[in-house]
Amino acid sequence: MSHKPTIIVVYGNGSLSPTRIREVAKTNECNLLFVVPETPHAREMLPVLKLAGAVVEVNGRAETEIVAELRIARSTGIVTFSESQIGFTAALAAMLELPYHGLDDLEAITHKDRQREKFTEAGLDRLRVRAVTKLDQLDDAISYVGLPAIIKPIVGASSRNTVAVSTFEECRRAMTTILEDSSGVPRESAVLLEQLLIGKTTEHPWGDYIAVDCVASGDDVAPIFVTSKFALAAPFRERGGYGGSSVVSEADIKHVKDLACRAVRALNIRQGIADVEIKLTESGPRVIEVNGRLGAWVDDLAVRSKTSDPADIAIKSALGRNCVRPDLKSLGPIAYHYLIVPPIEAKSVRSISHVDELRRIDRVDVVSVLKQKGDSVDWRLGANANVAAVVGIVDSHEELAAVVSEIERTSWITYD
Repeated sequence: MSHKPTIIVVYGNGSLSPTRIREVAKTNECNLLFVVPETPHAREMLPVLKLAGAVVEVNGRAETEIVAELRIARSTGIVTFSESQIGFTAALAAMLELPYHGLDDLEAITHKDRQREKFTEAGLDRLRVRAVTKLDQLDDAISYVGLPAIIKPIVGASSRNTVAVSTFEECRRAMTTILEDSSGVPRESAVLLEQLLIGKTTEHPWGDYIAVDCVASGDDVAPIFVTSKFALAAPFRERGGYGGSSVVSEADIKHVKDLACRAVRALNIRQGIADVEIKLTESGPRVIEVNGRLGAWVDDLAVRSKTSDPADIAIKSALGRNCVRPDLKSLGPIAYHYLIVPPIEAKSVRSISHVDELRRIDRVDVVSVLKQKGDSVDWRLGANANVAAVVGIVDSHEELAAVVSEIERTSWITYD
C-alpha cells in the first residue's frame, strides 16, 4: 500500500494537460486521482486521464456517492484548473473537509456582480454595475451605470458574449442578441452591465490590461507570475499573452502586483491560486475581475520563460506544503502564446490552407490549428471561436512585435 499523499484533481475544460499534471504530481511524490465530470471534453480525455492517474467518473451519480468513493483514497488535497468546475470542486472539498474555496465565498469568486460588491466593501475599487436578466431591466441599468459600458456574462470566462457599447441603441441591440437570440450561440441567463474602464493608449500590438496569478495561504498572498497581454480584438476578445518580461514599466508592475494581492484577499481566497485581470488606466491600475483558479496559458508561459512553476505551486498549495515564492524577474527570454482571432463579421470557416506559412515564421515554435472547414467562429463564442494558437520564445519585445505582425499578415484561412 502506498504511503504517498493523494491529490484530487477535478478535470474539465481549460485544465492543464493530464501529462503536465502527472509530471508535477510525480515531482511532488503524490498519487493522482482525477474526478471526471460528464462533459464531452472530459469523456474524450478519459483514456489519457486513466494513463496519468486513477479516475473517478461522475456518471450522473450524487455528490454523496462520489464523496464516499473519494474518501477511500484518504486524499490530502483537492484542486481544479477548470473555471467550470470550481463550484463542484468546492462542494467536494467541503464534504471531504479539505482546504479549498469556502462555500460561503464561492458566489463572490464565481459571480462578477458579487465580486464588485466585495471590492467596494473592501475599499479596493468602485465601479457602477447592474445585473440584467431581461430586457425590461435595461433602461434602469443604463440610467444607473451610464455609457460607455461593457456587457459580459455574470458567470463564465473566455470573453464569451462580451462587448463594449457606447449608445443606448448599441446596448439594446447587444442585450437583445445576448439574452434572446439563440441562433448558433448559447444565450446568457444573466449579464452584467458595467461601467467601462478606459485603458491607457498603448502601441500595437500591446494590450492595455495585464494579469497576475497569486498564491494564497491564509492572509498571506503572493504573486507568482505576471502575464502581459496583446491588444484585444473587436469587440472584446483576447489575443493571448506573454511573459516574463513586460513592456509595462517596473513601477506599474509593482502597483499591479500589490493590487492583485489585495483583490484576492477581498474575496477571502485563502488557499490555492487565483488569476487577477487588471486594466491599466491613466489614473492607475483598476481590477477587472478575479478567476479562482490558475489563469490560461500561465503555466506554459512561466515555465518556458524560466520565471516560475505555477503548476507545481498549485499542487504544493493543495497539499498544504510550503511554496517557494518565485523572484519575478524582468529580464530573460520572453515566452508568448498568441491567439489568432477571426474577424468580427466572420460566421464560419470557409477554407484552411498554407498553415506551413505560419510555421515557417522565425521564432514560431508551434502552431495549433483549432478549427476546421465549416466550424462556427461567431464572435459571441469568445475564445471558443479562436482559429489558431501560435507559441514561441523571443529575446526582445521588438522581436515579439515583429513576429505578431508577420502572423497577422500571413494568409492561410478564409471565412464566410
